Amino acid sequence: MFFKKSDFYPVIAPLSGKVIALSDTEDPIFSGKVVGDGVAIIPGNGEVVAPVSGVISMIAPTNHSYGVTAYDGTEILVHIGIDTVKLEGKGFTPLVHKGQEVEVGQPICKFDLDLIRHEGFNATTPVIITSNSIDNVKRLTLRTGFVEGGKSVCMLYALEKKR
Repeated sequence: MFFKKSDFYPVIAPLSGKVIALSDTEDPIFSGKVVGDGVAIIPGNGEVVAPVSGVISMIAPTNHSYGVTAYDGTEILVHIGIDTVKLEGKGFTPLVHKGQEVEVGQPICKFDLDLIRHEGFNATTPVIITSNSIDNVKRLTLRTGFVEGGKSVCMLYALEKKR
């Protein structure tokens, strides 16, 4: 089956850095695609932007993880670092609140990259289409290499057509 460019929706890199395969992350929950499918980004700075336009559907109590539900209903999870929940919010500053509408590229969180590394955590950030949404995706194209947060596409997805 052939896909037109218009069949795909872009997910913009929520932070600048190097994109790696999700399977290369150190966390088996993410590498095993238990919570969804996507990519991971080794961050170059501590700013996270909205990967799609939509609504902030989830902010972890420790501010290390954000869900953005696109207007097409697809939920994108940005999970800053591996096991960073153990920091109990230290070093994470949310710039949005749950239920807030956001535009792609809008800053949603600042985090202290040096603190994360100094505390011994891996800052690699999974960016995934959640398991709640992935069943509606008929095709997913993932990027590798370096990306610029808020500008570069890190994933493209096509949705199953509703009948």
